[in-house]
Amino acid sequence: MSVRFQLGRLVTFFFRSLFWSLNLLLALYTLLSYWLLHSLPTEHWTASMVMISIPVAWLLNGICIILWLTWRPWRSWLSGLVLIIGVLLFGQRTFVWNSPGVLTNNYIPLKIFSYNVQSFGLDTEWERIGRSPRVRRIIDYTVRYDAPVKCFQEFFSSTTTPDYDAVRRLREAGYSYSAFLHPEMTNVPNGSVGVAIFSIYPIVHSGREIFSRGNGLVWANIKVGNDTVRVINVHLQSMGIRVGKVLRQEKLTGVKHETHGVLSALRYGFIERRKQVQQVERHIRESEFPVIVTGDHNDTPYSVVYERMRRILPNSYEDAGRGFGFSYNKLPGFIRIDHQFHDPQISLLNFETINYVSYSDHYPIAGTYLINKAKK
Repeated sequence: MSVRFQLGRLVTFFFRSLFWSLNLLLALYTLLSYWLLHSLPTEHWTASMVMISIPVAWLLNGICIILWLTWRPWRSWLSGLVLIIGVLLFGQRTFVWNSPGVLTNNYIPLKIFSYNVQSFGLDTEWERIGRSPRVRRIIDYTVRYDAPVKCFQEFFSSTTTPDYDAVRRLREAGYSYSAFLHPEMTNVPNGSVGVAIFSIYPIVHSGREIFSRGNGLVWANIKVGNDTVRVINVHLQSMGIRVGKVLRQEKLTGVKHETHGVLSALRYGFIERRKQVQQVERHIRESEFPVIVTGDHNDTPYSVVYERMRRILPNSYEDAGRGFGFSYNKLPGFIRIDHQFHDPQISLLNFETINYVSYSDHYPIAGTYLINKAKK
């Protein structure tokens, strides 16, 4: 046996041992993230950073399985077992394939449409002056979409151009009732209204809570037939994801700078959203009516915000959605950060992520709920 052959075996053994050690560490890290999300022993931002990485950990474990199947098949069991545990614990919040419910004569279907419209693009003067076709298309779409209740985040309205006066156009389309995070901005030439609810059904009472200039919640008690439902529309603190800016950097210093900015924004977002979701929970507890929560939560299903909400109200995507339900229309793209949660008393007919509508950096979502006609 030549020295060269023995040296080759030694090198191969070294790298296999190193890879197995890294695989063990990856498995432990993934199990730690499962425990943090399933038990919520702490809500510190560092734990949130670990939890949000679960899909990446799954991908790495999948790569380990493929590589071990080509080298040492018996060692693929470790990552395989870790992935099976992940599917059992969190599979329903990752991928579902539900059949649509059945509408009977005893119920009124209530579709709630929710869309972060990214200011319709009207937050730039050029779009307002240039009479952009894109702006008209997204406003036309939101006005014409067939849903009796419409919830918006980053809502903007401009009275300087009739086509861009979204508040007026929605009211003329039959949405006579509304509630806003910044109602004082609805009649100014160019108003950043923020969070907004429009309804063809009467709003008997409403309220708002401002978290920051653009973030907050608006709630409305909406009378549907003989029943009343509280709809809470939320826009929580931004995730701060700017993957595109990182990838566009040509120099290492630029990559480091943008990466540091992303991590700082993520940290700040985790801290703020944890405080904000507590306010959402308070409005749920205080409601005397069944509650539906919708909006841009800016957090994935592997987060403190999602887990806390899920422990109070069932998630509509999990109960009636289909597919992955990704709702973010920018890099990294494969995330779901727009959610709806519903009271257990309210049955769900259907839930849809409208991922063929790409006017904004978010896709719209829509859930159809069954309201009992006989309830008083």
